[in-house]
Amino acid sequence: MDQSMLNTFADTLGIRYSVLDNLSDGRSAYRGTIHITNNSSSDLSHGKWGIYFCHLRMMEPDVLPVSDSYVYEDVKIQVKHINGCLFMLEPVKGFATLKTGQTIEIQFKAQYYSVAKTDVFPNWYLTYEGLEPRLIKSTTGESLDFISSFDTPSKWKRFDYELSNGQKRSDLYDPWSAEVRFQNNETNTGDKKADVNLIVPTPYKIDFKSIDSVNLQEPGWAVWSHDQVRPEARHLSEALGLDLVDVSEAEATGRDRTILVILGSVASDDPKCADNQEAYSLDIGSLCVKLQAPTSAGIFYAGQSLLSLRYSDGSHPLVSVLDYPRFQYRGMHVDVSRNFHTKDEVVALLDVMGRYKLNRLHLHLTDDEGWRLQIPGLEELTKVGGCRGHDLKEEMCLLPVLGSGPAPDLYPGSGFYTVQDYREILKEAVQRHIEVIPEIDMPGHSHAAIVAMATRCRRLMREGRPEEEACHYLLSDIENPFKVQSVQMFSDNVLDPGRESTYTFVDKIVKELKAMHEGVSPLRMFHLGGDEVPYEAWLESPACQARITAGEVSSVTELMGYFVKRVAQIVGSHGLDVAAWQDGIVMKKTQLFDRSDFDNDRVVVYAWKNVWETGMASDTVKLANAGYQVVMSQATHLYFDHPYEPDPDERGLYWSGRYLDTHKVFSFMPDMLYANADRKMTGEPFTEAELNKLSLENECTLTRPENIIGLQGQLWSELVRTPGQLQEMIIPRIIALAERAWHKAFWEDVADRSKLEVLRQKDWADFASILGSKELRRLETMNISYYLPPPGVRLSGGGRVMTVNCAYPGLPVYYSWDRGSTWLPYSQPVDVAPGVTDVTLVTRSFSGERSSRQVTVNLDFELDSHPSS
Repeated sequence: MDQSMLNTFADTLGIRYSVLDNLSDGRSAYRGTIHITNNSSSDLSHGKWGIYFCHLRMMEPDVLPVSDSYVYEDVKIQVKHINGCLFMLEPVKGFATLKTGQTIEIQFKAQYYSVAKTDVFPNWYLTYEGLEPRLIKSTTGESLDFISSFDTPSKWKRFDYELSNGQKRSDLYDPWSAEVRFQNNETNTGDKKADVNLIVPTPYKIDFKSIDSVNLQEPGWAVWSHDQVRPEARHLSEALGLDLVDVSEAEATGRDRTILVILGSVASDDPKCADNQEAYSLDIGSLCVKLQAPTSAGIFYAGQSLLSLRYSDGSHPLVSVLDYPRFQYRGMHVDVSRNFHTKDEVVALLDVMGRYKLNRLHLHLTDDEGWRLQIPGLEELTKVGGCRGHDLKEEMCLLPVLGSGPAPDLYPGSGFYTVQDYREILKEAVQRHIEVIPEIDMPGHSHAAIVAMATRCRRLMREGRPEEEACHYLLSDIENPFKVQSVQMFSDNVLDPGRESTYTFVDKIVKELKAMHEGVSPLRMFHLGGDEVPYEAWLESPACQARITAGEVSSVTELMGYFVKRVAQIVGSHGLDVAAWQDGIVMKKTQLFDRSDFDNDRVVVYAWKNVWETGMASDTVKLANAGYQVVMSQATHLYFDHPYEPDPDERGLYWSGRYLDTHKVFSFMPDMLYANADRKMTGEPFTEAELNKLSLENECTLTRPENIIGLQGQLWSELVRTPGQLQEMIIPRIIALAERAWHKAFWEDVADRSKLEVLRQKDWADFASILGSKELRRLETMNISYYLPPPGVRLSGGGRVMTVNCAYPGLPVYYSWDRGSTWLPYSQPVDVAPGVTDVTLVTRSFSGERSSRQVTVNLDFELDSHPSS
């Protein structure tokens, strides 16, 4: 085979991936097929060719990864696990030539279950020894057309098995029909003019002074400010299109039509408001608007509320607002490591966060799949660790995992922030009063760093440097990498806590990060990650065994604590607080590291492991009571990488729950954690008795509520490859997050569960209406994308009348009688003409440029069990 022939095969090979059955093997495995069709004019014979692809689950788990390969004897093709999610198919002896027009079928078994198209990655590629690899065209792009539909229960349900006690566990979730979606949306129409919803997130207090309004666009209006809040005043003046004037001039002339921005305490009978440094007051009169706060952050939030109060005609209501946040920490986490997301994408997110008064951006900068921040003096971290391509030895770049394809230097597999990029992100964050919290994930999730530092060591050794200098930052044994695999199927992904060079590396990273923040936004906290560590790997380490022999630790199981505490000491030596994920501090499910072991002023823990049946949700309370500050990051309600609906065509992972819509984020009650336990993993609702038992067995009384410092939404980016996908997975869920982080709803303290549900639903209806009628339109004017929910549809009158609704009332809905050739706007129930058999519907953005998934409804008074897309 020559390069031209390989290129032709790559352009013409047909790949068809199908999930067939998730249920027959219980929860341990699923069955599927891969069809390979030769559509070229040449035969594909046995040779040194291979097809590389990324697969979310371990292929042939009864054999791999213990064995090197598994042979499909009927077609004489073997599968190999390379590392992480990267697998390879190649012919073995006896492979029958695949002639033009022929198809071979590989019947495979894979671990656990797969119920969504996005479980399968695009950009499979073809290789031949000595030739340049090429993408297989039929697998490229974001349409994922090469994946068959999940059109039967055995394909869209996750499991069906029996526990050892005889109890049955079956997946109850089905894709929502258009009728089910209609039912879900039916009570969402709220009061679009509700006073409190004029500002999102909801303010502490808003009073209307009259029914009149004032137009700040009329001639003569200007923004006047003190020097101390000039940046916030400038931001407001630019947003309103008004002049900015020094306040001393205003005091001298006493002119009307002033928007006065001043620092000062906020008068309130509520000490929580009066003493809060982010509190503000806003008073809008016919001749004067006054924004007052004790800090510039409060001024910024007052400005956002003023902008939020603007009606569509440009006028503002005459109101007075008194406001302060519920939590000091109101955050959003974004994984820029698995798939890289550019500086511009981050700045766009900062814009959204600023709009809704969020104040922490947690950047997950490193992981197995990529190191995304330039570190002066360690160029391999980004030269090798920030690049993915077809380099099986990982000498020049990392493996092309997550469907990034064979070519190096392509977004989103490759990319990183220069020091200048990072400092510019910090500057943009400072303007919006957002603190950036950098996370360097360790000791697990560190494959990129390990490979990069091994490459550095080899380079310096080739240059003749002494071994001690060359290995100064080495993170594992260069000749004997760890073989134990992580949850994400990576070997060699955990730092060696026995090596002193590991801590030299950590000190270097913390030092350089602190330097990057200086002069822009001083670094206050370093996040060390600490999650999902495959501790068993350390049994392979001579350096770890030496620590045990020396008596520094008694066993391998104590090495995690040793590592975390040493890193915390390093971080503390730089004057910084330290943060970690829940499993970085909580060991063996219940054992916490003693808070007194840490000298840092603050140790912040992000509590995320709360699948209700595990009982681990109570770690949140235990950590707070033990003196740790806790950020609530619960996966069931705050993991934005989960799909919006339980539909195979929706993007997202589903390990903590089958779906997570905006309503569920809005419904979260931080003060009563187990009150959020609504459904089991199966989809079965918890009974009241089960909830009481769950709470009694796992909840402990919160004695130090001041240590629950806030909420954070999380977006992990394994399945997020484009700027649009990034924004759609976050928005509008982030607006509901902001609502709960800033404002405690009146219904949260209602003891009667049934009354609480009624009040919460009414509040959600108002919130959903304001999203659809105002907030999403606002974001669209900022060129921000957001998730568009498919419409709900109800047929009545014997299937002859069609009524349509939307999760966010106000978004435009269109329908088509001819399967998308022509579209009509929906405004009221529609009579169905005789002879019409189906209708197709979409929700659109206000500009009409973007659409939701299409929903096709059978008009013979039957709704499709699975909407098409």
